[in-house]
This record gives sequence, C-alpha cells and structure tokens, in this order.
Amino acid sequence: MAQKERIPQLDVFRAIAIIAVIAIHATSRTLAETLDTSLFHPFLFINKFSQFAVPSFVFLSGFVLFYNYIDRPLGGKTLAKFYSRRLIYIIVPYLVFSVLYFILKMTAGHTWGMPLNEQAAKFGKYLWTGTAYTHLYYIIIIIQFYVLFPLMLWCLQKVRRLAAWAPLIGLALQWGFVLLNKYMANHGYWQLSKGSLAITYFSYFLLGAAIAVYYSSLKKWLIPTREGWRSGKGASWIVLWFLWAAAGIVHVELWFNNYTKKTVINSLWYEGFSNLHALLSCLVLFQLSFLLYGAGRSLLARLLISAGACSFGIYLLHPALLFFYRKLPLHGGSLAYTAAIAGGWLVAFAGSWLVVALVFRYVKPAWVLFGSGPQKVKRAPKATV
Repeated sequence: MAQKERIPQLDVFRAIAIIAVIAIHATSRTLAETLDTSLFHPFLFINKFSQFAVPSFVFLSGFVLFYNYIDRPLGGKTLAKFYSRRLIYIIVPYLVFSVLYFILKMTAGHTWGMPLNEQAAKFGKYLWTGTAYTHLYYIIIIIQFYVLFPLMLWCLQKVRRLAAWAPLIGLALQWGFVLLNKYMANHGYWQLSKGSLAITYFSYFLLGAAIAVYYSSLKKWLIPTREGWRSGKGASWIVLWFLWAAAGIVHVELWFNNYTKKTVINSLWYEGFSNLHALLSCLVLFQLSFLLYGAGRSLLARLLISAGACSFGIYLLHPALLFFYRKLPLHGGSLAYTAAIAGGWLVAFAGSWLVVALVFRYVKPAWVLFGSGPQKVKRAPKATV
C-alpha cells in the first residue's frame, strides 16, 4: 500500500484552532464583568465567534483518522496498534492532568478536609466525565470517537460511496439527539449533558471523514491557488467565506440581544447558527491553513507549525497558567482591563507553548505529559530560476 501524502498544513490548522480555544477561555469572565460597559460587545464577539474551536478539532480528528486508515485492512493488528497509540499518547496525559487539576481544585477550594472516600468518589466522577477541569471534556469526546471509529471505518470501507452522505448522516444523528434531548427535557423526562457526548459533534467528525475519503479529488477545490482562482473556483471561495462570517456574526448578535435586551427565542436558533458557523469554519480553517503555510519557509509559517505540533500539550496546560495569571491584582480603567485580558491570552498561549516545546526538546518521557511530540518536517528545496 502506497504511503499517504503527509499534510504539514494541518499543524497550521491546529495552531489556529488552539488560538481560538485560548481566546474563549481568556474572555470567559469578561461577559459577566463587562456586561454594562462598552467593552462587552467586543469581548462577546471574541468569545462567541471563536466557538468553532472545539468542533474544528473534532473535524480534524475525523479527517486525520479516515485519511490514514480508509485504505488499510481493518484487522486485529491494525486495531491493536491504533488503540495502543491512543492509550499512550492520549489517555495517559489525560490521567496525569486530571490528577494535577484535581489537586489544583482541591487546594483552591480548601477542601482537603473532605473524607478520603468522598475525595475518591469525586475524582472518579471527574475522571469519567472529563470535569476535573473545564476543558478536559474534549478528551472524553475524542475517546468516544476512538471507540466508535472502527465501526464507522468498516462501514465506509464496505460502502465507499456512503462517505458522500456522511456529513448529512452526522447532521441527522446530531440534530435528532439535540431535538430529543430538548423536548424530552421540556416534558419533564430527562436531559443529558450534551457537551461531553460525542453525538453532539457527529456532523464535524463525519464532515472530516468525507473530505478525507475524497481528498484527492476535493483538494483542487479546498486548497486556494492562483490556478483555481483563474478557473472560476474563486467565486465559490468568496461565497464560503462570506457565509462563514455572516453565520458567525448572526450567532454573536443573537447572544448580544439575549444578554443586553433579555430577548427570549427558541434555543434551537443558537444551536443552529453555532452549528452552521462551526461547519463552515472547518472548511475556512482548512483553506486558511494552506494560505498561511505557503511554502512553509516564512517565520509565520514555522511558528504556526510549531504551535500546532504542540497544540495538544498547550490545550492541556494553558488553563493552569491562566488560573495563576488571574491571581494577579488588576487595576485601572477600560484600557488596563483590556490589556489584562490580552495578557492572560498571551501568557496562556505563549507560556504553554514554551513549556511544551522545551519539555519535548529536553525531557525524554515527555509523552507522559503531552502526548506525541512534534515531527521534523523536511522542507521542499528552493526553486531555481
């Protein structure tokens, strides 16, 4: 079987997504703290427009998994290697950081006096639900997709044309669950926590799967080039980016009216525009990653590739840095407040990136903390005239 073409631009994709993740977390408190000020709308825009971050990572996981495995025989040896790598590079770091964040929570809350059995029960619940800290739910979602992946892969290998319908199937399953969950709860039955269930991200994962299966034929449309622009594809790219911006802005404005005017509308409007914006973001970020990568030689491209390669470690570590940064006293008016929020984002992003990069460089068992390390990319030779 021929070796699949490596796509280094995906590290740029990861970098953009992790920048958005940290933007959400850095502005999480601003919505309550600036509600009646002129700063509210800008911070709300950053926070809500960046909500594509986790769906984009889910999309990328679907793309990478199906891109790498769609043409491989689905045997016991393949599955054993697949799950052993996930155990080593995903679950072990998750366990380590769950313990660290549990200690941080217990210390910050001064709850070490709790009986040992209650501590154990609390930690067990945190571990099972991904709630040892606010961001760890994502790992639980990804683990669910890893469990489901062999079945999905088997289906697409048996009926390859099913991949063309995969995004619609994902949407149907996702929205079926959303509607069932909403209206069952309204009738007093049950309601599940959607945020930690993989089914609420099916549309993104299966969109990634579909693009991966048809990547060789789709990349001429997906990847912006001068030739593509001249051949008429540019118009579709403009429409895509316009719809992406419009969906994001509408989503933000719905929340703005909710916060400031107490507007009450069906929650499905928020869900719908959030879903639409995130789906379009997956495509836009894919294109943007190729545009920013260029030949991979510019300083910006090299920095983004490095940040993307470290993105899993950055994701795990950055809330801890943000937690300690917020202990610093803040003084001054709007300008100082804005600078403090920007400083929190910078410390969380650059600080985590630096720590992760240094650990990968100098600590041999770095995978225990941050998973798989960055791969060295061979640069293409410079063109000669």
